[in-house]
Amino acid sequence: MLKKVKAWLTKRPRSQDGWHVSDLLYPRKAYWQKVDPQPISDKQAGYFIAGIGHHSVVEAILGPKKHEARADAGEFTKHGILFSPDLRLPYPLEFKTSRRQKAPDDTGEKLEKAYDGYLKQLTMYQALMSTDRGALLVFYLSKRTGIGNMTEPVFRFYNVYMTKLERSKLVTKMIEGAKLLTAAVKKKNHKKLECCPTWMCRDCVWFKKCKPNQ
Repeated sequence: MLKKVKAWLTKRPRSQDGWHVSDLLYPRKAYWQKVDPQPISDKQAGYFIAGIGHHSVVEAILGPKKHEARADAGEFTKHGILFSPDLRLPYPLEFKTSRRQKAPDDTGEKLEKAYDGYLKQLTMYQALMSTDRGALLVFYLSKRTGIGNMTEPVFRFYNVYMTKLERSKLVTKMIEGAKLLTAAVKKKNHKKLECCPTWMCRDCVWFKKCKPNQ
């Protein structure tokens, strides 16, 4: 079963010519995936399938999506950067699943911190699509209800707005990031690339090679 899942995930449609928004989010990870590709682990395969399953249902309801082989709105390119928003309404809507049992409204955590990676990805889509509006839909699979240890699935929806200047600055930053990644791969040197968030290092297969603390 897992072999078939991994084979399917490996063959999912995605252009290999150019950098994707997801690469620019975590450039060191993108670097290692390019210069030292590793097979998908059992754990990664499980997470991917769970995420894709939820994506497909929600996007079929809200979309519908036009690309049957994909769990998103398709792949597009702007300024040489590839991007695949979950939905175009026509503004980008990004859908995420979370295994966390508390949302920011439970903890008081600022949205910018709680959804750091989500918001960076969404705003990149907004910048590339030249739209001031974006939307983030987060599906908590087992959020605590506050009654004992009971949990329940819960949605959180957020509108995200950007000014024209913010979008322009972000596009410039993305173009520079893509050039930096290309140079790093060519020189086989990742040291100038931004480190990934610390939590990503825990299960990283390239941690010893990357040496992010040096």
